[in-house]
Amino acid sequence: MLLIPAAWVAIQGSRPVSYWFGGGGSESSAEANPINTIVFALLIVSAVVVLRKRNLDWGALVRANRALFLIYFYLALSAAWSELPVVTLKRLIKDFGAVLVALVFLTEADPGAAVRAVYVRVAYLLFPLSVVFIKLFPDIGRQANRAGDNMFTGITTQKNSLGEMAFVVGLVILWDLVEIYRGESRPGKKFQLAVRAGLLLMGLWLIRTCDSQTSMLCLTLGSLVFFGCARVVRMRHGKRVLITVLSVTIGLAALDKTFNLSEVVIKALGRNPTLTGRTDIWRLVLDAKTDPLHGAGFYTFWDSSRGKAIIEAFMRINEAHNGYLEMYIDGGIVGDILLVLMLLAAGGKVINDLFAGAPLGKIGLIFWFLPIVYNFSETSFFRLDVLWFTFVLVALKMPPRARQEVAIGVSAGLPLPAAAAGAG
Repeated sequence: MLLIPAAWVAIQGSRPVSYWFGGGGSESSAEANPINTIVFALLIVSAVVVLRKRNLDWGALVRANRALFLIYFYLALSAAWSELPVVTLKRLIKDFGAVLVALVFLTEADPGAAVRAVYVRVAYLLFPLSVVFIKLFPDIGRQANRAGDNMFTGITTQKNSLGEMAFVVGLVILWDLVEIYRGESRPGKKFQLAVRAGLLLMGLWLIRTCDSQTSMLCLTLGSLVFFGCARVVRMRHGKRVLITVLSVTIGLAALDKTFNLSEVVIKALGRNPTLTGRTDIWRLVLDAKTDPLHGAGFYTFWDSSRGKAIIEAFMRINEAHNGYLEMYIDGGIVGDILLVLMLLAAGGKVINDLFAGAPLGKIGLIFWFLPIVYNFSETSFFRLDVLWFTFVLVALKMPPRARQEVAIGVSAGLPLPAAAAGAG
């Protein structure tokens, strides 16, 4: 059953399936290619069949995740005012596939072991191939940017996508390495640790090579959060301390908006204060004047005449490079309010998981916090990529009743494969 999430993560962390069969690798060509449509349909249908066999209680699941399902419902309604309603619904169904596939993970006997097993095995494929493509097959692993310089993309379609894949998968590998290190001694343990360490170094090299400063920042912050959480959990008032730190972080973000504190950090990272042209993109997107209340409809702005004008101004740019702005043009102020409510609900869930010792508690806070940071300069919310999928994975709450029903389904012949019982 883990083949379903493994295929999903591998596809989101690389290129459209159609590319490997001679089809287009761009967003627009991939959208129209029947190969990709068939692959996504098979994965989504397969996930639904598995969840049906595992007796998932959908009513209890929806009630436990009201904020997430509410924003999906609102984005589905946006088809009513979208210029391309069929495209809106099609893309939203594909995106909702992330929820269905994540539930396959969460209904396993040991979700933590299943996630570690799948992400590490996906890294065996994506990391070495990215290095090989960059080094030996430049027609695949490199592209020319607007300035005519080499942009290293590896197995992905864009340098920022390569950086995102490397830091997301890399952080799960770090988690796996620590779990193996702290586990019982067994034959081959040192070799497993060496393999994980090698994968981490390979991922770090990919991030440095593709020169994605946002991804390097996320990898650093994610590592700090991972090791910091271990200390916070042991504190007497750890939850209170954690909530205080998060509140201070939000306060600093508000001060930054007022006094431009991030300009110092941006210059220290070797970037110009305009975030490499991002502020120009944001200005043009806001000048397009989509409906401020409900937006232009889910994921269709870039197919409109206003969106195409921005694409022509910035070659190959078809996103706002800001997830919150992207939600604004998709769903307006209502969409952003629902997004914030979803993030708050997910934040409460991952904090409780962390202190309760839940299977994904050790990485839940990381992949709740990092998308919030990442989406200030890139777009990931409600987009088919590995960061959004991992966020959905840690944000979904399995209610007690749903867990009980799933346990019956698993005991009826759907256990975690022995090979995935431990990521080692």
